[in-house]
Amino acid sequence: MRIAIVAGPYYPVPPKKYGGTERVIFYLIKGLKELGHEPILLGPGDSKVDCEIVPIVDRAIPFPKKDSVVFHESVAQALKKTATELQGLLDRVDIIHSHEFDLKDFQHFPNITTVHGHFSFENMNYFKERKNLPFVSISKNQQLSAPSLNFVDTVYNGEDPTDFPIVTEPEDYFCFIGRFDWDKCPHLAVQLAVALGIKIKLAGKTDLLGTKYFREQIEPYLSNPLVEYLGELDTRAKIKLISNARCNLHPLLERREPFGLSVIEAAYCGTPTIAMNKSSMPEIIQDNKTGLLVEDFVEAYQKIDKCFALDRRYIANYSRKKFNYQKMTSQYIRAYRKVIGSKSWAGKVPKVKL
Repeated sequence: MRIAIVAGPYYPVPPKKYGGTERVIFYLIKGLKELGHEPILLGPGDSKVDCEIVPIVDRAIPFPKKDSVVFHESVAQALKKTATELQGLLDRVDIIHSHEFDLKDFQHFPNITTVHGHFSFENMNYFKERKNLPFVSISKNQQLSAPSLNFVDTVYNGEDPTDFPIVTEPEDYFCFIGRFDWDKCPHLAVQLAVALGIKIKLAGKTDLLGTKYFREQIEPYLSNPLVEYLGELDTRAKIKLISNARCNLHPLLERREPFGLSVIEAAYCGTPTIAMNKSSMPEIIQDNKTGLLVEDFVEAYQKIDKCFALDRRYIANYSRKKFNYQKMTSQYIRAYRKVIGSKSWAGKVPKVKL
């Protein structure tokens, strides 16, 4: 099968630091190649993957810390180029797999779109206008926010677990890894660690939407000797952080987490996660086995010894079997075949407005 895989212009594939979606795309391409398929990546030109790359921008244009007209213009140009390049590929591919590039103008060609983000009031009209497009969710819970969409399958994210060591004797600290903003609420992780008198190491990015949050909710704690801020880490440093932690903390308040890639990355290493009992978390955490699901982090304070007593080798073995790129790839192939066989697509080439 020949698959046009459409990434965004924001991070290379694989990402050098932050970029969960791009990391998933990297492993999907790896899995497709191993099974004899022919993926073509439409993405940043500085991507490094083992397949043909059609650049939509010379180099990735990450989200800025301050709003910028130049940034928005660059993104607009990249999206326009994506549509142009994708139009030119249609006679070479069997299906388009978008990772949130808008396929409204390509609806008469076999396609699926993976929804990596969460649904909000701001994007409801966008999805309502595209309810006939085929979508894939990354958790079953994610679908509950938009039940009218045409979901053809749920495919859990997966990476290569062999990239991660199994650590059965961790060091004495918590970790948090992710974005610093109100979606992820890392201040709750800091508050739990300080209340317990246990060191916490924080890693992740702060972009335009999180600058004010970081200044108001995180900076006041940075003078505390228990709180260590590491900034945005590359892959090697991130693996070292999560593999040696006693526990990974994944706090959420309002946001419906669509998946939680850092949770399975920690689990590959045997590191349990404490998370709110909501959104996708019950699908990727076995409560009292691979982590703890709690109502809030005050409950986590009361149960911390139970978390520390969990069997780290069981956590690693369970997550490696359930969440890996080979399983993810086979499920996407099933989705591709389901879409291609769902109706007659022959001769229907979209007329894209460029």
